[in-house]
Amino acid sequence: MKTINFKVKAFTLTEVMVVMVISAIVAGLAFSVLNVVQNNMRSIDANYEYQEQIQSLETALTIDFNKFTSIKWNPIDDTMLVFSPLQERKYIFFKDSIVSDLYTYSLLIKEKEFYFKGEPVNSGSIDAVKLTFYNTRDLHRVFVFKYNDPTIHF
Repeated sequence: MKTINFKVKAFTLTEVMVVMVISAIVAGLAFSVLNVVQNNMRSIDANYEYQEQIQSLETALTIDFNKFTSIKWNPIDDTMLVFSPLQERKYIFFKDSIVSDLYTYSLLIKEKEFYFKGEPVNSGSIDAVKLTFYNTRDLHRVFVFKYNDPTIHF
């Protein structure tokens, strides 16, 4: 009797186990890299949102400083009132936010300075404000001013 001798082409158990171990290592590395990328994206998103809040506040202050005729700072209440004969808007400064009649800006304020005719003032009429925030570089400050009406000198 004749025996037929042929080999079945297949992988051995050892080869399959080696491939499974290598695949598990690659998948583990991929998930750890994915986790790092997701954390970086969250950080970038939070930083972008914070910078967007600063820019939004700067835009709102610029519009209000030029729209309204007078601005008063009250350090007791930490409020800034911009007003004209027909309308007014109030900004309340907290340590972690600035609240206006229209919007709340979640910003950590490091320092705020108020000016009138180029001189720093502590209360009363103002025509410029400089705000410095935490979580930003020292170069990033908001400075908003208005052109004074010549009648304030009369």
